[in-house]
Amino acid sequence: MLKQLSVLREPVELPLSEIDAESFVIRSDFGNLQELAESIRSLGLLEPLIVRERPNGQKRYQLLAGHRRFRACMLLGMKTAKSIIVNVTDKDAYLIAISENVQRKSLNPLEEAMAYANYVHKKGWGGLSELARNIGKSPAYIYMMMKLLELPSEIKEMVARGEIKPFVAAELTKVKNEDQMKKLVGKIKEKRPTMRQLRLMIKEEREHTMSPRVAYLKVIDEMIVSTRNCLINYDISIGKLEGNDEFYAKAVGFRYNLHQLLDQLINERARVKKELKLFGDIE
Repeated sequence: MLKQLSVLREPVELPLSEIDAESFVIRSDFGNLQELAESIRSLGLLEPLIVRERPNGQKRYQLLAGHRRFRACMLLGMKTAKSIIVNVTDKDAYLIAISENVQRKSLNPLEEAMAYANYVHKKGWGGLSELARNIGKSPAYIYMMMKLLELPSEIKEMVARGEIKPFVAAELTKVKNEDQMKKLVGKIKEKRPTMRQLRLMIKEEREHTMSPRVAYLKVIDEMIVSTRNCLINYDISIGKLEGNDEFYAKAVGFRYNLHQLLDQLINERARVKKELKLFGDIE
């Protein structure tokens, strides 16, 4: 998106005093501006700012991309800066802001996750697939990053500081208990598990702390699967008795009993699921 905008429009010199830099800010930390300012002093502003005219008709502009460059120019006391003026909607303006920051990898994981959540949920501009297509990411990646927002504050801070990788932290959201999460974080820091090992650790932790009702439901699920598999194999085996009316009839009776058992298990599962909702157990 940014490359297309740069090719289509020639930069112009705009007074920095006419540019509002607070409307489409995605990041909270702008890093070391002094180094960037010295680079601009030596080489000039190599990449223009991207702005749009304010929708209210005033002769002012909103900064869409180039927030660090803008602040570095201000630090140098520059009066004007090369800028590309684009005519875009709020939605496209926000996409430009996200795209630049994601391409430059200038956001911490929580800032990136919040930007995606704002686009999808708060603003309601589109779904995961559309956003992913517009910024060159996969829907699975967008979903994973947004899962980080479900983490407790303490673990979010660890992710923002780079102590825990985003894909590892996203797996922790499968654990609903905060104390369990913190316990797993300690194990992760100590053992540095592979993704497969991490998922096994999470599975074991969930099973260890699940309520008796949830444990019972999981056993029922296993019994339903086993009974269905048994019926499939039974239907194959019973064919061997065709022509022997006496024993075939007995075998059919046993199959009927298996179907009854399966119905009972399915009904019991439905009953337990209702209890889970009623008592607020975590499945």
